[in-house]
Amino acid sequence: MSSISKNFEVYSKALDLRSQRHQVLASNIANADTPNYKARDFDFSAAMQNALGGKVAGGTLPMRLSAPGHLDGSGGRGSPALQYRTEHQSAVDGNTVDMDVERAQIADNALQYQILTQLISNKFQGLRSAMASSQG
Repeated sequence: MSSISKNFEVYSKALDLRSQRHQVLASNIANADTPNYKARDFDFSAAMQNALGGKVAGGTLPMRLSAPGHLDGSGGRGSPALQYRTEHQSAVDGNTVDMDVERAQIADNALQYQILTQLISNKFQGLRSAMASSQG
């Protein structure tokens, strides 16, 4: 695989995971008033290592094909292993969502997503510039 496609594969997987994490964090915020709801999150760096190593959720190996017509199972997004967030404050109703923590995490995740999209944009700009200069 060329280094260009490998770079874009890494960025693509990172964007995918950032998007999934945003959904998990948004779900936490949406359930802030749900009794006995336990806040969830996942370790982004571990999920990224699993994604780059060809592993799927929970660190398992990819599926083995037993016939040429079978799907390899890589089309769907493997969900990272969700973990319960450590409780920072106890609530009477058993809910572990701390809105300050959730807001900080979602803001950080959004910033990281924006940085990734800017890196991808810069890569494409560099490729366009290289192609334009080689034609001229």
